[in-house]
Amino acid sequence: MIDDETRRIRAYQMWESEGRPEGQDLAHWYRAGDDADNPAADVAEYIRYAQAAVPAGSLVVKLYRSGSHVRGYVRNVADTDRNDRIFPGEEMEPEAAFKLAESHRGNSRNPVFVELVEDVEWDPSWGRLRNSPI
Repeated sequence: MIDDETRRIRAYQMWESEGRPEGQDLAHWYRAGDDADNPAADVAEYIRYAQAAVPAGSLVVKLYRSGSHVRGYVRNVADTDRNDRIFPGEEMEPEAAFKLAESHRGNSRNPVFVELVEDVEWDPSWGRLRNSPI
């Protein structure tokens, strides 16, 4: 059995993935409690950015406001004597930034960090965000 917070997040993800249909809240709630229909099992997990906790070579997705939209970019943290590398060098939708970070991470087990600035709030449809261990 899952806790209510996990179930709420699963229900929200179902609602998002189905195009935010009206009147399906109870159906999503009940389906979210069914372990056989578990979209949260494959949800990406990210770590909240804290400068002291991010080693060189780590990937950071920075999300910020551009007008009324949330935009982002991906950077590779360099050693202190070098500049960080930003790729592809342009802002993009958050989902595209996460996909880009995952593609550059490859098979590495290193986590992807997320920096939220300019009052950007985490959207559960992007995955799970946990606090940095530091």
